[in-house]
Amino acid sequence: MQQSSTNEVVRRVEEAPLQDLVRVSIDEVQVQMDSYLDPQMDSSSLYRRWEKQQWAVSDLDFGADVQQWGTLDEDQRYTVRRTMILFFIGEQAVTDTLSPVLHAAPYEDERIFLATQLADEARHTVFFQRFFAEVLGLEGGLSTALEAVRPRTVAGFRKIFDEELAGAVDLVRREPADERAWVEAVVTYHLVIEGYLALAGQHTLLTQFRKVGILPGFTAGFTAVARDESRHIGFGVMALRRRVTEEPEMARVITRKVLQLLEPAVYTGVAPDRRLAIDDPTSIPAMFRVNPLEAREFAVGQLTKRVRACGISEAAAGEIGDAMRAHYDRGWEEYERNHGVRHPVRWYQDGSLN
Repeated sequence: MQQSSTNEVVRRVEEAPLQDLVRVSIDEVQVQMDSYLDPQMDSSSLYRRWEKQQWAVSDLDFGADVQQWGTLDEDQRYTVRRTMILFFIGEQAVTDTLSPVLHAAPYEDERIFLATQLADEARHTVFFQRFFAEVLGLEGGLSTALEAVRPRTVAGFRKIFDEELAGAVDLVRREPADERAWVEAVVTYHLVIEGYLALAGQHTLLTQFRKVGILPGFTAGFTAVARDESRHIGFGVMALRRRVTEEPEMARVITRKVLQLLEPAVYTGVAPDRRLAIDDPTSIPAMFRVNPLEAREFAVGQLTKRVRACGISEAAAGEIGDAMRAHYDRGWEEYERNHGVRHPVRWYQDGSLN
């Protein structure tokens, strides 16, 4: 993409009001995300964007979403709902646990930006709560909704959020002067949870909804969420790059932490412990299909792009990419052992759906 075209896409995404975001593609949002990898980007610039990009959950109209949700068959609803559940609980977990990272940030500009992220995460939680209540029929308020959906999470997700994230943040809370602990928490939050898991899920859902032309209220709101998180991811890369510049040894800390988190992160998406609603992807309408091989390469590309921008060596970034692909392969094999059926990825590997 030529620089002038890139600048126009970034401007369009950054300046779009909430009602226009339904016409902004996730690919355009990702162009904007990539612009935040520029070494000249700083937290003050990201803060100014936060001021200009405010939106209100109460302004979203879910009327068409309610009608269209009922037109999907149960297998389609199950697949979409499963991804939405992970986002709902993930947003709540980040909202509840981010404050120690804010408190321990050693620079004032970082603390100011992290305060904006905390507000964003709370808004995202309310967005999912409202959608689940009004469209999916999960009433009873935020606490009731979270209690109802939490048992539906998979083992990889629980490992990342209940163990890795909780442990990293608790260490920062207990040892706020420990710079390595702070770096590992930012790796967990901003690189792995937002820069890999959230980004991959956003790309899948928003690409699918735009292609099919459904759930306009959710699409507008979730695109606003993605735009918010592009600032968060950009901040994480900036903060980690700052640490690597100050202390090159931090590059090894970042690399080791990413590698440690990769298996549960990949298993959050592959979910070998949970049987898919549909075993044979040829039975799914083409517009609803997701090619697992393409999804894997997208995720690998996004995460390795960001670790490079942090100042990680090309060799280390390559190691992370290779490890990710290997975890996907093992996850698909484990799924087949657990359930005694072929994983849908095999149809793509053998060319049946290419």
